[in-house]
Amino acid sequence: MAGSGYNQDSNQITPVLYRVGVDTSSSGNFPVATANTASGALWPYDWTNTVYTNTSALSAAQSLVLSQGNVRWDRVVEALASVADCRIENVTITASNGSGLNTDATNQPTAVNFTVVFDRDGPIVGNWNAYLKSIGNNTSGTYTNNDGTTGVAYIGVGGTAVTTTALAIRDIVTFAIQTGGSTGYKRTYRVYNPVTAGDSQQTVTITNPNNTNSTIFGVVSCSAVGNTSLTGSPL
Repeated sequence: MAGSGYNQDSNQITPVLYRVGVDTSSSGNFPVATANTASGALWPYDWTNTVYTNTSALSAAQSLVLSQGNVRWDRVVEALASVADCRIENVTITASNGSGLNTDATNQPTAVNFTVVFDRDGPIVGNWNAYLKSIGNNTSGTYTNNDGTTGVAYIGVGGTAVTTTALAIRDIVTFAIQTGGSTGYKRTYRVYNPVTAGDSQQTVTITNPNNTNSTIFGVVSCSAVGNTSLTGSPL
């Protein structure tokens, strides 16, 4: 009897979910002061988000810190999308520095968690290792993709060999958070302007929150959401 011609393999669109967490609670790792390009941590919500009730009370310096966190968050999303097609879902934020996230736009997040959904997660480890090779990082063992293929692993931005998909995602997020290094990364971004009580396009500069990449890597976690990976041999 002839088969249906359908094959399940790593080339088909099979969404795989990973839950990522970033602990931004330490002011030593993620500064909170105004007039500091390292401040802002990761901030998925911009000033227009309806959860905030005090946006109009933001000072120019406070709104700039918020936008710095927005730009850093954008870099995380862009970096993840650069290695494989993905989307971000179920973003949750904890903020315990001030009166509470739900009302206070000055309250820098102390933790950010989100789910990244990859249509195909097979090439992630290989693609990121190819980037690490291109910037001259040293080799360290081998990696195994989720489709079973293997290759040479390289030391990641965070100082750990990238041998699994979860480690690759942690390293990519670390790379994005550390955008700008000590010299700065600039982007034109909408910033709340207390003078006009509305958008003002400004050049926002971000630097790395902490000078040690491995420290940031240590506060990033990643785990696959159960039963969402394509495993086994093609049918």
